[in-house]
Amino acid sequence: HPAFPEAGVRLDFTFNWQKPTEIASRIQSIMPPDTAGAFSAFGWDAVNVVVQGLVELEERPNLAKLTRYIEGGIEPVLEGSLRRFYEETLGPAWRELPEMKKLMQEAHRGHMKRPSEAASAELMAFVAYYEHHIAQSQRSKVIDAQVRTFRHNREHYQKITANLLPVLSMLTSGDLGRTLSPDPFDADDTRPIMNFEKIERGGHVLYMCLDSLPDPSVASAIGALALADLAARAGMRYNLGGYRRIALFVDEVANVINQPLIEILNKGAEGGIYTTCAMQTLADLAKRLGSEAAARMALGNLNNLIALRSKDRPTQDFIVETFGKTAIHSMRVGLGHGADTHLGDFSTSYSSQLSESFEEMVPADVLGKLPNLQYFASVSGGRIIKGRFPILDPDAHGDDQPIRRAA
Repeated sequence: HPAFPEAGVRLDFTFNWQKPTEIASRIQSIMPPDTAGAFSAFGWDAVNVVVQGLVELEERPNLAKLTRYIEGGIEPVLEGSLRRFYEETLGPAWRELPEMKKLMQEAHRGHMKRPSEAASAELMAFVAYYEHHIAQSQRSKVIDAQVRTFRHNREHYQKITANLLPVLSMLTSGDLGRTLSPDPFDADDTRPIMNFEKIERGGHVLYMCLDSLPDPSVASAIGALALADLAARAGMRYNLGGYRRIALFVDEVANVINQPLIEILNKGAEGGIYTTCAMQTLADLAKRLGSEAAARMALGNLNNLIALRSKDRPTQDFIVETFGKTAIHSMRVGLGHGADTHLGDFSTSYSSQLSESFEEMVPADVLGKLPNLQYFASVSGGRIIKGRFPILDPDAHGDDQPIRRAA
């Protein structure tokens, strides 16, 4: 619970992955939905460069480290990567090489232009040696990407990552940062550190209250990141074999839905994840995903529909379409009689007509008049149900207490 971080657990949403690129895709999925394609791709690349560098240095990536090296600069990661590269490639005496010593002297004299204030003289010499004295066949693609980022114009780099940094800042500020980027060596923080694999293997229940009423932006980012991590976990379960069934419940789904959740709805059952989503109107989902067509596509991945009272006409239309039509039989009966002045002249007639028409099984206006807790449902196999949820009395103790039902 973001409002009560001291009462919950610490969650590491970057713990589970099979390939380093998964973390970049996970962060990309929580960027604002209206982010243009080019900026989204730049954001993915910025995260991936840092993640690949940290993995090369045998450090576990987390949100705090990503924010630090994307916002503050790649320099510490690049310097560590180059030191390790030279140690492995040139040997322990790599600092004593004539070309390296010459570049170090020039850098310390200020003869090399630094792209940022964070670039040390040693780093400038390391990069120059890598660019001019390391053959292409010996170079590392991971370091190449870091050097490219290092040489990138700082002002332009900040512009192309402008949509990424606010999201990372939201998730790494204050108590929330310590909750989502847990430090296992922090002796002062006794909260347990959890991740989806540990929760699954232990058979635990994770309840996340996102506190979206006072802070919807942060709530949306946390929820979207959790779903992205769970989608990655579903992929691991599918590839490596699952353990136990996972039941996922997402309330107010329009606040957090993203591409990973759509993937879970589409393929999650193969990874043992069965999802229940709750929402208000179709318009809420369309606003989040960008269009009504995208909203309908997401809803099309759900097998069952339970509809309580709905006042929104587009939502009513979607529900009516889901329930479909049924044949309505109607009979028209006609009865007539007549008489004139002649005695005995009396006539009568009788007719009946049976007709059939196809009408909505549940009329739209009926959906707006449902009493509290009453619903229509369309479940797998084409079954249509009209039902009523019971009210669970929290004061009742024992099985002998009757359940009070809705009026």
